Amino acid sequence: IIILFGLVMLGVFRIPALTRDTRPDLNIPGGRPLGAYVLGLAFAFGWTPCIGPILGAILTLSSTSGGMTDGIWLLAIYSAGLGVPFLLAALFTDAIASRVREIGKAGRWLYKGAGIAMVLMGLAIMTGQLSRLAYWLLGTFPFLASIG
Repeated sequence: IIILFGLVMLGVFRIPALTRDTRPDLNIPGGRPLGAYVLGLAFAFGWTPCIGPILGAILTLSSTSGGMTDGIWLLAIYSAGLGVPFLLAALFTDAIASRVREIGKAGRWLYKGAGIAMVLMGLAIMTGQLSRLAYWLLGTFPFLASIG
């Protein structure tokens, strides 16, 4: 499946169900509280599967840790890691908006590169080379074992 998705990203196959865009046109003007609320709902819906398990682990760890201070620090650092990128994006919105065209040109190549990476990862999984790569990385860069 990973290889198939990579080939779709490379344009080898065209599967209409994977390239269809099905978002509602709410026609909510930007810069108003209702628009911000709807955007927040969209982020919450899309990010819950990613954020939920990590937040659950942090809440569990903070509730079982030695004291309230440890839990406060864990949640504060997690919140900063989650919120600071949004604050930086808001701070540099004008600079980013002026470069959108350049980013769009690079985006096509990045999309193709991601497709190649997916095909290679799929092949590595099928042939068992992904485990071999993981062991090589741990042997070459031992500090990776301490991450996570």
